Amino acid sequence: IMTDPVIKTVNVPCTQERAFQIFANDFSAWWPKDKHSVSAMDGGKPAREVSLEPRTGGAVSEIGHDGTAYNWGSVSKYDPHAQLSLLWHIGKPVEEATLVDVTFEATADGTKVTLTHHGWEALGDDADKMREGYNAGWVHVFETCFADACTAAAA
Repeated sequence: IMTDPVIKTVNVPCTQERAFQIFANDFSAWWPKDKHSVSAMDGGKPAREVSLEPRTGGAVSEIGHDGTAYNWGSVSKYDPHAQLSLLWHIGKPVEEATLVDVTFEATADGTKVTLTHHGWEALGDDADKMREGYNAGWVHVFETCFADACTAAAA
């Protein structure tokens, strides 16, 4: 059974290059570490840092409030200013990775950024439950926090 992808789109008032740079290079600056991190979920304390190494094969990881390192996944495609694809498996083995594709498209007044989270089948019986959690989670993380960072950068 295929589980539908989660698709979120935001239109941000900065250039395509800047939107990409904020997502990839300033990941820890805009990511809501106080809510969406292993530290926050397990211990109720914000992560010290989350990072995304901006290159194909780069690691996506978290440094917890106590210094513990958590592997969130890796960058499977790095195409500057156009697309970023991530193997996403926070707290799970790589065999259970889902896929997060983020595309950046220039528009007349900024950039259309689309996040597609798919590949839920890798999670087996948990697929639908995990999809629901991320469907809600990306609203805050992507539609609010990321979009706000782009708006602030454009101001």
